[in-house]
Amino acid sequence: MSFTKNLLIIATLVLLVGSSIGSAPGQEIQTGDYDLDTIVVTATRTPEPEKDVPAVVDVVTRKEIVETPGHDLTEVLKKHSTVDVIQYPGALSGIGIRGFRPEFSGITKHSLLLIDGRPAGATNLSTITLGNIQRIEVLKGPASSLYGAEAMGGVVNVITRKSTGRLTGEVYGQAGSYNTWNGGAHLGGKVFPLLDFDLTASTLNRNTDIELGNDHGSRPGTTYNIGYGALRLGSQFLDGWRADLKGDWYYGNDIETPGALFYFDRQQSQKDLERYGGDFRIQGVWGKNKSQFVLYGSKESSDYYKKYDYDPDSHGYVPSDPYHSYYGETKWWGVQLQNVYQLFDTHNITTGFDYEKTYQDSKSYNKDGSRRAPWMPNCERENWAFFMETMWRFLDERLILTSGFRYDYFDLKTKRTPYKTDFTPGSESFDTVNPRAGIRYNWSDLLSFHTTIGRAFVPPTADKVAGYSERIVGDTVMITKGNPDLEPENSWTWDGGMTLEHEGLGIFSDVTYFITNVNDKISRVTEGNITTFSNSSDAEMSGLEFKVHWDLGKALGWKRTFELYVDGTRLFYSREKIKGEGWRDIHNVAHWKLNYGLDYEDSIFQGRIIARYVGKRKDYDWYAPGYPIIEYPAFTVVDLYLGMRLLKHNHISLKVANVFDEFYYEKPEFPLPGRHWLFEYRYEF
Repeated sequence: MSFTKNLLIIATLVLLVGSSIGSAPGQEIQTGDYDLDTIVVTATRTPEPEKDVPAVVDVVTRKEIVETPGHDLTEVLKKHSTVDVIQYPGALSGIGIRGFRPEFSGITKHSLLLIDGRPAGATNLSTITLGNIQRIEVLKGPASSLYGAEAMGGVVNVITRKSTGRLTGEVYGQAGSYNTWNGGAHLGGKVFPLLDFDLTASTLNRNTDIELGNDHGSRPGTTYNIGYGALRLGSQFLDGWRADLKGDWYYGNDIETPGALFYFDRQQSQKDLERYGGDFRIQGVWGKNKSQFVLYGSKESSDYYKKYDYDPDSHGYVPSDPYHSYYGETKWWGVQLQNVYQLFDTHNITTGFDYEKTYQDSKSYNKDGSRRAPWMPNCERENWAFFMETMWRFLDERLILTSGFRYDYFDLKTKRTPYKTDFTPGSESFDTVNPRAGIRYNWSDLLSFHTTIGRAFVPPTADKVAGYSERIVGDTVMITKGNPDLEPENSWTWDGGMTLEHEGLGIFSDVTYFITNVNDKISRVTEGNITTFSNSSDAEMSGLEFKVHWDLGKALGWKRTFELYVDGTRLFYSREKIKGEGWRDIHNVAHWKLNYGLDYEDSIFQGRIIARYVGKRKDYDWYAPGYPIIEYPAFTVVDLYLGMRLLKHNHISLKVANVFDEFYYEKPEFPLPGRHWLFEYRYEF
């Protein structure tokens, strides 16, 4: 039975249950999206009010997620947290935080992705859909003292739905541009005294090709069919103790990938993506302790099908019958143990142990179906770690001090890989200690100051140590190969800022300056026709992050939200020092990023304007011999949301993405859709 049919069955059941529940509760009007009393968990691995946290944390609410055009995590992050992005048509994307280059694949990045505080088990952010997300926390700055590898630029923590009260739910259908038909349902709440649950399902279907902005025509090879499902079962089985078991599944079927514009429509491919994972957790309070145990696992896999061949006579690509060219999979499993001890009813001491093992395997195929050597050797990584984080409150809890450290030990192995004979399997072990400290001083209800300093690290990946591939550009064979002498990257970051909030006037603002120095940074180096990787002597980033939110509805005593906002990042520099070349800008990173707009809501109507400005960026021209560096243009994209509640249960809305039909791309040669719209009907109970 197809996923769409399953979804229709679930939606029908949800409607039947909803009809038996009765009238929906009245909708409370939110007064602005920013509130320092918001509880965040990412900054300290424990729930704390945002006003007590020294680190910078962006919180994207469920309301913002629902009102944002887009269907995956990257679409929301780039419009609500000023991150850098690489995004391709065909469900492939990644981000970078605080001047680090965006990354969309591999198990080792410079920003860490979590789901409910544990590793997400996803390297491609496009496989994280939005239906089961309650909120998103974006921690900016180093967090290796808490989370270990990857948490150098920051951490994205996806908090999923957890309904423990009365039974509620929703069913929705969407129709829009490019013959798009989407649908979904959610049902959750307590069904027995000892059982609560959440059930989510959705389907996303684009059936015709996109149109590019500014009359640049259609883009062949941009359709997809995506399904998603999630289930959580929970129980408050003792006073202060509960257990939760949850899992989710993503499947992308016949996702078309159009290739670079440089090749017109002659380099099209198709792929199937699958990701599933879950965790079991027990948490509870005993005495002055709050303990948690988490066991998790996940798998991400992809099948690629080429629709083209290389023609040596024309030195170019020509269409061909589809054939299976690649299969790759990554598997994770791990354990988290954590305890928070409350000292003198004011201070917290958090200690814990993490263990994780990761496996990467891949297979490559010739057109006739025979196997050939993959680009990257099969590998595995084992990591165990101990950490401690302390939080001290003084001066009537207006002065908050945090400090902590984490010890990590790694085993990295490349394994014998069928058909790959151009490398020797090996292993590498290393350990590292990473501290962090912070101060937040709430001078008054109006003004507060915050600062942090911390160390972070990123280990090399197997492909950068032992990979090898060849690619023909014109008459030149371009070679990319790994470097077995790579060392882990490490960095120190300091930031400091000031927060101004006036509850009565509906004003929230923050400004933060940061500076990062990276040692042994791993960078791509090209000499002639050979590209490899090296530990550059240095890299450094510095910039200013700022946000201003003003809710005129609150300031003027209206019973509605009318909020103006601007969030921005101004990078003064984001550069790396390459041996033999000197300093150069880090690629795919914009020195200016702005998100600004308007949010309106009353008891019936909702509206949101989202404008996103991204400045100029640099990258290699991958379609010219020698891969010269190019600069690609800045752009502004504006989105619109209009919604209306009808008779408590019913809600209709219209989302328009790229209102002014901008021709733009997050990666050169891979433009994204022009103006497109989506109409939605939602039944809530």
